[in-house]
Amino acid sequence: MAGSRVSNLSVTSEGRDIKITWEMLDQAGVRHFDVERRAGDQDNFIRINDRPIPLDESRKYEYIDRSVYKIENAVVFYRVAIVELSGGVYYSDVTPLGKISSVRRTWGSIKSMFR
Repeated sequence: MAGSRVSNLSVTSEGRDIKITWEMLDQAGVRHFDVERRAGDQDNFIRINDRPIPLDESRKYEYIDRSVYKIENAVVFYRVAIVELSGGVYYSDVTPLGKISSVRRTWGSIKSMFR
């Protein structure tokens, strides 16, 4: 059932941060979402944030990963875990982001000084 409830999962670079966005096709019975990340050759994803379901029933979500700059010279992968009220957990498809390099991180830091 991976990815069957999530559409338009997108991972984009915004300077030294990464923006993760997704849309839910069906969020009935969902308690919250966990945004997860894996870097390089790591076997396991780690939870970097959880998102509750908003009261306005919005189906579009986003999270800004501000800690990815700590990862160097590794391809980074993201996914969203859908945690249901029943305790079940389902995962979105995995979306990669290109290699995070120290040059890119430095350039992102320099650009952010002039915003």
